[in-house]
Amino acid sequence: MLTRWLAHPAVHRGWGGRPLGLAEVRAKYTGRRAPAVLSWIIVRDGAPCGYVQAWRGPDRHGLDMFVSAGAQGRGTGRRAAALLARHLDRHGWRPLTVDPAADDPAAFAMWTAAGFVRSRDRDVGPPDDAPARLLLAWPDCSAELP
Repeated sequence: MLTRWLAHPAVHRGWGGRPLGLAEVRAKYTGRRAPAVLSWIIVRDGAPCGYVQAWRGPDRHGLDMFVSAGAQGRGTGRRAAALLARHLDRHGWRPLTVDPAADDPAAFAMWTAAGFVRSRDRDVGPPDDAPARLLLAWPDCSAELP
């Protein structure tokens, strides 16, 4: 299911920029990296429609998410992001951040609609030829960023 979703350009353009094969999806997105990375399937109206992961880092924690192409534009991502951010914040995941690509206004709009705020205009340095990324933080913890 994840491999099929990630094959669609509307999904993979913001999630690595290319379709991912089954072996890579199994290694990275099926819970095999727990407890450092936690994975969930987003369900709406009883049907799976997206993926979200939460990860812990040395100086911040983060969320990464995609919604299947057919479920985009319906508020699913915004609701899932806000719900999980509130849950993780209550459990001490601070600071909690997201880093949408700077050239993806739809992702930026979704994360800000969910409640994330620009983190003191701090950008995340991209590796190699990856696009620049913006750092957004869950508002209760944006002041805690280094």
